[in-house]
Amino acid sequence: MIHDVRTRIMYAIGMLFIIVLFGTSTEAVEELMVSQLNGGVQYWWEVEEFDERDEEVFFLNDEKGHLVDDLKGASGDAYLVHNSPNPPNNLPPAEDVFFAKYTIDGIASAGTYFVWARASWDRNPSGRAHNSFFVQVNGTPDLGKFDRHINTLGDATWLDKWDDKNPWTWAGDSAQPQDLQGQAGGGLQNGWETRLDAGENTVIIYHREGGLNAQTMCSDVLMVSTVDFIPTDDDFAQAAPLPVQPKNKLTTTWARMKTGN
Repeated sequence: MIHDVRTRIMYAIGMLFIIVLFGTSTEAVEELMVSQLNGGVQYWWEVEEFDERDEEVFFLNDEKGHLVDDLKGASGDAYLVHNSPNPPNNLPPAEDVFFAKYTIDGIASAGTYFVWARASWDRNPSGRAHNSFFVQVNGTPDLGKFDRHINTLGDATWLDKWDDKNPWTWAGDSAQPQDLQGQAGGGLQNGWETRLDAGENTVIIYHREGGLNAQTMCSDVLMVSTVDFIPTDDDFAQAAPLPVQPKNKLTTTWARMKTGN
């Protein structure tokens, strides 16, 4: 009898250890912000909340080796610098290079979403190029098959005059209406269209253009929305933290073991 009791105790301790080791989620989950604007749902996250990255190509503004002038007004004072390796621009996306990866969890429903980025780039009016990046969601599109990208000023989508008080703007899809291209402040009408699953999704941005010289590309916040509209900083300010429920809670798993369910 004593032997049986000891065996049961040791078995329970062993199972508890296994639950602690494997039954709880150890994967880092992005801290999402959520809003309900324009009749849809938006999820926002800051670019410094990456899972992994090619740190030679993407680094934070306050990391050592940073050569970019401080851009005032960044959310949380941190932003991602897109540093062109050699060759400098129009890089073909490749596995495990030129990338920053994000895992976003808590998406309420699957469907079509539109991607926007809060971005900044070269403030010299002559440098209206080399300021865009590719986006891949859950492995789509395949590497090497990108025909669209998040675009900033390549189609004259920003103001003629830079203002140090406003170095950031919201950038969307590179495919802009033809009649608006070439106009100062025009052409920026639509986000980059993709599909998200309910629950967890993987978003990867790949370097396309930008560097530490005349065409510096930086990004600050990413947003996905069920309805397409041009977001603003005020919209982002309205967003609230999305509660994240831990997966496979220890108490839940332990209760199921005890009840045999």
